[in-house]
Amino acid sequence: MIRLIYSSALNPAYAVQELHGLLASYRARNQHMGINSLLLLMNKDFLQMLEGEEEAIDELYAFIQQDKHHLQLTLLSRETVSQPSFPNQPLVFVDTEELARKLGHPVHLSNIAPHGELDHAERAKRFVQEFINGKWHHHLPNGQNPQVVHRR
Repeated sequence: MIRLIYSSALNPAYAVQELHGLLASYRARNQHMGINSLLLLMNKDFLQMLEGEEEAIDELYAFIQQDKHHLQLTLLSRETVSQPSFPNQPLVFVDTEELARKLGHPVHLSNIAPHGELDHAERAKRFVQEFINGKWHHHLPNGQNPQVVHRR
């Protein structure tokens, strides 16, 4: 099984609401392909973890690389793993800003993986925590030349 983690920025030509409308079809596609995934959204930036058989992960990532919703796609990690972090979950989607509003406080790793889903996956856990803390975010100053901004 492969675990692939990438970050990207939402293309400013698309609205976050449009993404919400696509989640059901993404979930169905992942389920059909045997892929488990976690998709985080924060400040119009994405962090996604994909888990599944190598051929399926490579096919989906090739599709994502061509998807016009994503800009500044950055592969953060690709590794072989023995067990999935989110078994039988074709797409766990967390809009961290929306979740923080509901909780009334900043999002913590325990809000995203409340049942210890990432406890056995230290590398993935680190990437998710860093994303929550503001790392791996992409911004498009003046609509061009994305740059990575590390906020603390």
